Amino acid sequence: MKVLIIGYTQRNAYAEFKEYVQNRRRFTNGQYIESKQRFVSESGAVIEYISLRQRSKDGRQYSEVHVSSLALKHMEPWHLRWVQSLTVSGGVRRAES
Repeated sequence: MKVLIIGYTQRNAYAEFKEYVQNRRRFTNGQYIESKQRFVSESGAVIEYISLRQRSKDGRQYSEVHVSSLALKHMEPWHLRWVQSLTVSGGVRRAES
């Protein structure tokens, strides 16, 4: 399972990432790699986060992509096409707040 969380700024993305991990008990154990903005759980799930401005994940596929409310507010139509291209199923979810 690969999950990507997109925030508007890096700080917003990190806040959404922390909330995502804390709300899912199965991901409480694992290794956080700050330089890669990634958490790898003991079960092998990978959770990454980026800001909308980074757009450094082109060509990768994720089973889930979550977008923060702040990022959604600032999205252009081409951003949405980019986000949809990252998902295996083409579905995008609003990050839970």
